[in-house]
Amino acid sequence: MTAAIEKETRTGNITLAALRRVPRSVWPMLAFVVLFLVGGLLRPNLVSVDSLVGTATFAMILAIASFGQTVVVIQAGIDLSVPNTIAFAALSFLTWSGTIGPVLACLASILSGAVIGSINGTIVAKLGLTPIVTTIAMNGLLFGVVLLSFKNSELTDIPEFLTAITAGKVEVFGTSIAAVLPLGLVLLLVLQLILSYTGWGRSLFVVGSASETARLAGLPVDRIRISAYALNGALVAFAGVVIVGFYGQAFATMGAPYLLGSVAAVVVGGSTIFGGRGSVVGTLGGALVLGQVATLVNIANLGSNIQQLFYGVIVLLVVALYSRRTRE
Repeated sequence: MTAAIEKETRTGNITLAALRRVPRSVWPMLAFVVLFLVGGLLRPNLVSVDSLVGTATFAMILAIASFGQTVVVIQAGIDLSVPNTIAFAALSFLTWSGTIGPVLACLASILSGAVIGSINGTIVAKLGLTPIVTTIAMNGLLFGVVLLSFKNSELTDIPEFLTAITAGKVEVFGTSIAAVLPLGLVLLLVLQLILSYTGWGRSLFVVGSASETARLAGLPVDRIRISAYALNGALVAFAGVVIVGFYGQAFATMGAPYLLGSVAAVVVGGSTIFGGRGSVVGTLGGALVLGQVATLVNIANLGSNIQQLFYGVIVLLVVALYSRRTRE
């Protein structure tokens, strides 16, 4: 009897050890597959290539808006100025594209996002304010700038160049997909390579895990934090431009859905809100899960408010789980 119990215990320990070796970015992908099949049980026509492409497109746009958040979270920060950084960049792009052209306007918008991020990072790193307070204040400031500086009714001309690289259709193995999907995959690949194979990328994880140890080891912690927020701002601004191109409109509150959405995608994707762990591949997986949740909410006709409620519950559950593991 004792031998049997010991054998079961060893088997259980081996299973747990094997599960722990599975990359965190795999779990959200598996969760998406389960939710996708659940959607098929509720409505069989949802298990189709068109449904999968539609969910993936929505998820990719959310993922692009969340990639910068991933970088910040890895080094133990957070950015709650995402909504109005998106709106500011999008409206700035439409304002500038008529005078300097869409390509230069896109670059200028991304640069403006980098400046916003640099200001956030400087305040957090040099003045010691908490990221939550700093980025909420920046979000409020940007909202005032957006309301005072742009006339939405006059910004309705979307450049064809932008529409082509975001909402334009691309044929892949006989299936028509939105151009934003390959665009997002290229961005994901570049960012993952930077995080995994550059000294700067690896330093983000060190700073997020133990900032004081990193400082004692000679790493320029403040500079790393500021650069992380700068890259985040640039990526969020790029997301604003992409959203304009895909949806064909821009308005002052267009970034609101991405406040909770960007945090939820990062957390569900396996990044810990306490820093030191995360990947943009996992963030895409988290965005896929949230995209499928949105699909299920639409099937049940529950509305966007319930969708945001589900996002909030998911974030709370995942953060609570990480907190328990950290204490253990």
